[in-house]
Amino acid sequence: MKWNKRAALLAAAFGLSALITGASGAGATANTQASGELRLVRLASYSTGAGLAKSGAEIVHYDKASRKAYLINGDTKSFEIVDLSGLKSGVENQALAAENKFKITDFNPTDSPGLFGDITSIAVHPTENLIAVAVPNSVKTEPGSVVFFTKTGEYLGYERVGALPDMITLTPDGSRFLVANEGEPADADYNIDPEGSVSIIDIAKTGDGHFSFNVTTAGFGSPDLAIDGNVRYASLKTGHVANPTPEQWAADLEPEFITVSADSAKAYVALQENNAIGVLDLQSKRFTHVYGLGYKNHMLPQNKLDVSDEDKTVKIQNYPVLGAYMPDGISLRTIGGKTYLFTANEGDGREWGGAADEVKFRDIYASGGPKAGNVVKLDAKYYPGTTQDELDAINLGALSEKTGLGNLRITNTVSDIVYKDTVTGVTYYNALVAYGARSFSIWDVDKLGTPEQQVYDSGDDFEQYIAVNYPSVFNSDHEANKMDNRSDNKGPEPEYVETGEAFGRTYAFVGLERQSGVIVYNVSNPQEPQLASYFNLRDLVNSGQGDLGPEGLDFIPAGDSPTGKPLLLAGNEVSGTMAVLELQRQAPFKVQPQEDGAVYSVSDNNGVPVMTVKDGVSGLKTFSANVQTVLGHSGAETVVFTHRRGSQTLGLTGVRGDFDNGGYAAQIQFNVQAGDTVEVYVVDELTNDPGRQPVVLQ
Repeated sequence: MKWNKRAALLAAAFGLSALITGASGAGATANTQASGELRLVRLASYSTGAGLAKSGAEIVHYDKASRKAYLINGDTKSFEIVDLSGLKSGVENQALAAENKFKITDFNPTDSPGLFGDITSIAVHPTENLIAVAVPNSVKTEPGSVVFFTKTGEYLGYERVGALPDMITLTPDGSRFLVANEGEPADADYNIDPEGSVSIIDIAKTGDGHFSFNVTTAGFGSPDLAIDGNVRYASLKTGHVANPTPEQWAADLEPEFITVSADSAKAYVALQENNAIGVLDLQSKRFTHVYGLGYKNHMLPQNKLDVSDEDKTVKIQNYPVLGAYMPDGISLRTIGGKTYLFTANEGDGREWGGAADEVKFRDIYASGGPKAGNVVKLDAKYYPGTTQDELDAINLGALSEKTGLGNLRITNTVSDIVYKDTVTGVTYYNALVAYGARSFSIWDVDKLGTPEQQVYDSGDDFEQYIAVNYPSVFNSDHEANKMDNRSDNKGPEPEYVETGEAFGRTYAFVGLERQSGVIVYNVSNPQEPQLASYFNLRDLVNSGQGDLGPEGLDFIPAGDSPTGKPLLLAGNEVSGTMAVLELQRQAPFKVQPQEDGAVYSVSDNNGVPVMTVKDGVSGLKTFSANVQTVLGHSGAETVVFTHRRGSQTLGLTGVRGDFDNGGYAAQIQFNVQAGDTVEVYVVDELTNDPGRQPVVLQ
């Protein structure tokens, strides 16, 4: 029986609801310690051989059929195949080598020698002998391609897609590849700005076993597209436009990442620079909505941050700053019958053709007030939870020093929040908006576009946790172990979020790009995620060593894993390495049945002890177990005995108490017959709260 089913059964038996209701939002207290329920072990680290910061290993994708990892090497414009089938559980520093490498430019069509100019992403089909790679044109503003290979690297052909294909994925049913065409402007000329889009590639198999592909590209230029008022229009060419035209939106919206619903009916697309999510209907192959994600108020107690790289100390506190979520990696997960969107809130500015939307606060404000050409009047309507009196009381001049807000990167264009008067040239700041939210968030996809869309945000957890546990590299850049040198610019920089189920629980894995670590949350209850674990990828002594700059993650369930345990692959762009991390379960309590060879035998069911009644035994019998504290758990717990006969549950009894202070011997009696089973496990304290589901603690 799965953990969530066991908890739901327990809730029903004690008259509790197993439904999750209500949203807690961000927690009010910072997490500086992980529960420890999950331990990550680095089994191996494969090196592409690329030099430091050469984009040697960005995106990685695992093929469960062959037990091989496919990763892209931006340094050599190649994809590489690494065999993981020989990995052993729990053994660190195992050797990995490339089985093969394929340079994408070697496959350029003879009539278009610059068509395959780079490689940005890879997707492996789970059931067909097919992989696809996203390949930008050597002129990035020209249409790119998706190039197809067999899983052994045999070239199959290509299809043209939109400009700058930056990410590729498969629909869960395996019928389509989806490609995020970012459509960035030319580096030196913002007037050359192709449209952002998503290309939908239908996969068909011909009678002779070959593949054929049909491409439809969906853009944002339809006048019927619903774009809500929170979507950031951020063109460097036009500045603030109250009502952008469909043509302007089409050029400005830039798809970054795609995740697809379990039924393959909808795709959700991160529009990072626009601080928004686009919804793509995969039946009509049209975008239906673009939803703005809003802004995070760093004046609230749970949303502190460190903003200065000059003081070389940890100073996490509240500032009159809004964080634009601007997610990079996103993920969908259905939990408790509802679908949630997970976002890694990295943030990203624009700088093209000599123009930029990023300034430092001290460039617009000095000790005596705003600098010429700037008007700064913070408006409480943009700071939910903060009063106008609180904002007016802030001495912005004092904060403009480098040891205050002075070096913080903020944006100079966010529609009506921050905008430039095109006639006078004056820029008006109704709020100070920074890039990224230094967090991960969970969103209810059914409520996107409403005030209730955000279910949870991790607040200031990332910085608080690193400050306490890894202070020497707090807000460090990934290339050098220099603490505090990224506090002014996105902090730990959450880049990617991956979700997966392990040991009966649902986890979110967030790659912190600059920090070079993976932070893990138990999100089995999306309204109240719990910080579960952190894995530091970098060498804490030697700068530039270790696995640096996690850019892409891929979760491997235990059933698909070569070690028999869940794995997480991390593609590290800066070090050019792929880390293989094994997940190991650490339980708060250990339950050990007391031996009674005359009555029952003892076995294990997914970590839960099972006592099976022996042949010839019947009647009222005693079942005993010792409960030992391993990690412990805040508050009270309940030891539960479940009596089953086949698939039927005959009895369920709980013993409540606080078992953290040492061992505890629990016992119960059931009227049994041969073949009956009794399970024993520990959950957190049972309540009559209809919005709370018990959590298994062993």
